[in-house]
Amino acid sequence: MPVAILPDISEQHCIGCALCVEICTALGPDVLRVKPVEGWKRGKAFVFYPERCISDGACIGVCPTKAIFWMRPMDYTPGQPIPLKKNAIFTKGWEEG
Repeated sequence: MPVAILPDISEQHCIGCALCVEICTALGPDVLRVKPVEGWKRGKAFVFYPERCISDGACIGVCPTKAIFWMRPMDYTPGQPIPLKKNAIFTKGWEEG
């Protein structure tokens, strides 16, 4: 499995504005997605294609709530969503639908 330094998104701080998704898509890597979260009108951003990340930090720069930060190197499987944290416990990521 590859190891990378990837952005991580705090679900508690993400307001679902999708600016990170827009900038990432516009610049080419297309790493992030927004998925619905129960009880939240706009959804939350998360890293869906970690293998595409070029670690340029554009998503971090546009986040108005500073919800995105670099996480330590981690293993991931290309083509699979990285684990999402819920209550500080990693859980299986969403499948894109």
